[in-house]
Amino acid sequence: MEAQPVFQNLYTGNGSGKIRMIELGNGEILISMALLEGVNATGVTVLSASGEALRSHLYRVDTLLVLQSVRKVSDNLFCLVGGYYKDDCSDNLGGKFTYPAIWWMDTLGQISNLKHYQLNGGNCPMILGDLSVCNDGSILAWGRGFGFYAMRFLATGELAWARRFIGVGGVQFVKEFPNSDLLVGMSVQGEGAVVARMDAAGNFIWCKSYIRPKGMVHDALIESDDDVVIVGATDSIASTNVFIPLPSSYQPKLFMMRLDGDGEVQWCRGYESNPRWYPRIASRIEKAQDGNYLLLANIGLSNINYFQWPFLMKSSINGDTLWTRSFGVPGFRYLSSELLMHSDGSIMFNGTVEGNLMDGRGGASYVFKADSLGHLPCSERYQPIQVSELFPTASSITLLSMDGAIARPAYMEQVSYTPILADDACVLINGIGSPESVRRQRITIRPNPNTGRFTVQFSDPLMAESYYSVYDALGKLLYQRPLPAGATVEEIDLSRFGRGTYLIKLTDPEGARHERVVLE
Repeated sequence: MEAQPVFQNLYTGNGSGKIRMIELGNGEILISMALLEGVNATGVTVLSASGEALRSHLYRVDTLLVLQSVRKVSDNLFCLVGGYYKDDCSDNLGGKFTYPAIWWMDTLGQISNLKHYQLNGGNCPMILGDLSVCNDGSILAWGRGFGFYAMRFLATGELAWARRFIGVGGVQFVKEFPNSDLLVGMSVQGEGAVVARMDAAGNFIWCKSYIRPKGMVHDALIESDDDVVIVGATDSIASTNVFIPLPSSYQPKLFMMRLDGDGEVQWCRGYESNPRWYPRIASRIEKAQDGNYLLLANIGLSNINYFQWPFLMKSSINGDTLWTRSFGVPGFRYLSSELLMHSDGSIMFNGTVEGNLMDGRGGASYVFKADSLGHLPCSERYQPIQVSELFPTASSITLLSMDGAIARPAYMEQVSYTPILADDACVLINGIGSPESVRRQRITIRPNPNTGRFTVQFSDPLMAESYYSVYDALGKLLYQRPLPAGATVEEIDLSRFGRGTYLIKLTDPEGARHERVVLE
């Protein structure tokens, strides 16, 4: 069996609030990431299935803050949301109002129906965080700030309704049931993880809290009118000061919880990690092609409230772990953002990475594409977790809202751009190979995955002074062997090293090529 095409790329662009990824009909990826031009630019880029940046649509921003999210409405239309920054704010801090903004974009990058909205009850500040698309083409959008809120827009772009909830918290998702009801997830101060069911007009059918008082809800999968799967964290902490050590009592678990259509708990699993989780950035859940679940989360630093590296898990439909992976190199910190199950069976996730990169940058956006088993070419880590049964109880609560909003025009200018450059993270961070090796034809490994014995095929006969090197997932050199001039294949046996992901690097006088191999 041939492995899915995989890559670990760093990009010179900066991402949106969610760095949303959308697979297009031809397998390319639309990602809300654009060239870094200070704080006055935002946009989207199309990546090939192998991670090459093909084209970008960049917008010069006047009063629009960073693009928050983008979703596909149809093959030729996308909806985007952000925050519109204007008008003096009466918060005595000298700031401005931040209004929710929403607009549509076609495949040529042309924007239409761009408006910002003044919610009744206060907008100082309000940030539109994300959106989803309903079956009829209408848009569900939500955010937080002075209160937290949800909005619905008709397929024509007109506002259908807006609800601003009174209290401290944030809406994390709004999704549509098959019968057109809405599933709403909120993290509410004092009430913990809150899940609600609304009708299509935004009226509550039920609203219940779980894992009180500091639980957080992150994401959800709707399985049917009667079943949903919720993921989140059991504990949260208000401080964002990385110089203050975390208290020893702060030991958050990730949780996966199944609810019926009335919000009653069917089962709940807790996942504990050492180092601790970093739950401030939401975990993501997607359904794998075999019907099981994929979960993306963030491992935190041991003693302070900061992120460290991404965590990927596959579970059964009952929340039992099938495999776990984490990725990272010491000295670098990765913040994961978005998860996508690609149609070729591979698993894509992205975010930002901080560290002393080889080209002098302090940070970059990343997109990693793993195979169906979660393996990447390099930097794979062992991350054990403990699974336990949790027994949350549902408690009905009442949320009050102030309804309605006023639409106002907004403005944005499309500008020319410099193409985003992609770099191989295995080269820049792990130091395996050279940048030139990324652009050379890669060697072919068959079979892959395998049990340890495999054949490496070279596209051209080898030159003199050629050799291959074997690295483990952390970039440690295991051994090197010379190769005879003129050879076109080489038999390799790694069975003594055991299961895992390894990197095979071919070096000759013209440079280096590398490919990863998975031992099962």
